[in-house]
Amino acid sequence: MTSRLDEQADKEARDLARMNAARDETKAQRRKTAKAAASSKVTAKVHARFEVIEGEGIEHAGVYHIGTGRNGDGDEVELPPQWICSPMHVAAYTRDVQGNEWGRLLAFHDPDGSAHHVAVPMALLAGTGEDLRALLLSHGLRIATDKGPRSRLIEYIAQAKPDKKARCVTRTGWHGNAFVLPAETFGDAAGEEIILQSARADGVALTQTGTLADWRTRVAMPCAGNSRLVLALSAAFAAPCLGMMNAEGGGIHFRGGSSSGKTTALLAAASVYGPATFMRTWRATDNALESVAALHSDMLLPLDEIGQLEPRAAGGAAYMLANGTGKTRSHRDGSARAAARFRVLFLSAGEIGLADLVREGGGKVRAGHEVRVMDIPAEPAGGTLGIFERVPEGVTPGQFAEQIKRATAEQHGHAFAEWLRYLTGNADAARAALRTKADELLKQLVLADAAGQVRRVAQRFALIGAAGELATDQGLTGWKSGEAELAAYVCFRSWLKARGTEGDAEPASMLAQVRQFIEAHGDARFPPADRTDDHRPNVPNRAGWRKDSEATGRVYLVLPETFRNEVCKGFDHLAVARALREAGVLKCEEKGFTRSERIPAEGSKLRVYVVMGRKLLGDGDEDECGDSVDTASFFADQSEENHD
Repeated sequence: MTSRLDEQADKEARDLARMNAARDETKAQRRKTAKAAASSKVTAKVHARFEVIEGEGIEHAGVYHIGTGRNGDGDEVELPPQWICSPMHVAAYTRDVQGNEWGRLLAFHDPDGSAHHVAVPMALLAGTGEDLRALLLSHGLRIATDKGPRSRLIEYIAQAKPDKKARCVTRTGWHGNAFVLPAETFGDAAGEEIILQSARADGVALTQTGTLADWRTRVAMPCAGNSRLVLALSAAFAAPCLGMMNAEGGGIHFRGGSSSGKTTALLAAASVYGPATFMRTWRATDNALESVAALHSDMLLPLDEIGQLEPRAAGGAAYMLANGTGKTRSHRDGSARAAARFRVLFLSAGEIGLADLVREGGGKVRAGHEVRVMDIPAEPAGGTLGIFERVPEGVTPGQFAEQIKRATAEQHGHAFAEWLRYLTGNADAARAALRTKADELLKQLVLADAAGQVRRVAQRFALIGAAGELATDQGLTGWKSGEAELAAYVCFRSWLKARGTEGDAEPASMLAQVRQFIEAHGDARFPPADRTDDHRPNVPNRAGWRKDSEATGRVYLVLPETFRNEVCKGFDHLAVARALREAGVLKCEEKGFTRSERIPAEGSKLRVYVVMGRKLLGDGDEDECGDSVDTASFFADQSEENHD
């Protein structure tokens, strides 16, 4: 009995042990399975990422963001892809020669299938990125409209790690032996790609339509025989030569009446580069003009309607464009930013001149204005055809202008590209040819001892003429040899005649100001010096006295303080006195510029400036600086050869 009970107990103990062992094995297996599952989850962990999906037949190609989230079991999984923009690749890092101004080169196609390579500064990624999106949208990139996916665009650009690097520049034109344009670089880039990196969205209108041969036939050749049109086209070819010749920038301004053909000349010059939209207007702020100039560096900058320029800003704008330096600005921390630098030759037109605008704004016209901006009468002397000297037989000036405008709309852009290929591919030969031609023309324009200001202007005309001749030698214009040189000569003589003197401008301006003061206040503020009676006039704002004699005519005795503060306002009074003395207008003692003169009306002697009125007021005739060549016969011969 006891034996059976013991056996039963042993059996139950064994069964319990087996159950516990099985349970322990199950727990171990579960732990092992859980560990394996956890390990599997770590191995298959998902990551947020960007992918570019593109290729033929793909309906919704583009840049996608694939985010992550957790499902109902708490597992991390991929979320549905979000479309960010049309296909775009971050092709390269960009930075300037100092290792600053970092950016990214973005490559994509617009809806027409045209390729775009846009260098964007990383500064555009700051903030909400609105300026960045505006820039890319203007180039044809399609971007998501929903705020969430749209905001991922900045992240996509910032996280990219391209393999290539490129050198960025912030202005067009010459950089070493390479000529950089917004969409293309000509010449040797020294082993590293050079690209234009700008935050501006509008860019430069450099497009091509038609053919070079048709542009030459329909635009350039019909301009032959018209000095202003030929000069404008020659200036378009001269602009890229400034850097090659280490020449200073500057401008040409055609001043004349409305509908005289000035805009036609600007459109013809602009067609060397692109369509009519290549031409700008003066209606812009200083900052805007500075940005435009940086995008036209080493290129022509056509600016129409100078009358739209704010008069108070006129002088400063001219200096800024000609000197090639923008304003110095500061960073937020107060440190100075590098000022924008550029080199432009600008072509301007308007019914008034720069000097008129400066005076309208209450400023004083300086000699530097006329040296930097060459003011040329739009209508040739004695002409009856507006800006033209000749038009085709049976065609009115208005019809001829319309023909030129229509031709520029249909044929443009090819000449500039071909010109750059020649300049970058033959830099040394081109530079030598330009120097030879310019030096020869300069000898015809001025004498070796010409005044410095006149010589500076003559050098610019000589370079323009030389560039036009070299472009003709390369088969770009279809003109006869000498056409561009003659146009430069004729326009230089017109500028010189309008200027009124072949010397420096300051002495002439000083004499003109003194003359204007005497003419305005002669009798009112200069009472007779010899009147001592009780009925002599009472002059409350007296500037001096006047004396009359048959030998010397009227003489003005100007009080020293009035001479310094009023007569010479805006000038150094000693420089004015020196100019008057050299012109024989100021009667001086052996030392100094004043004289001790007896004034009977005052009963004493006073020191005054003695201005010879007859000499001053009779010295206002303009110098005659007319043409010394028979341009009419030359133009007639030229038109026959160019328009057979």
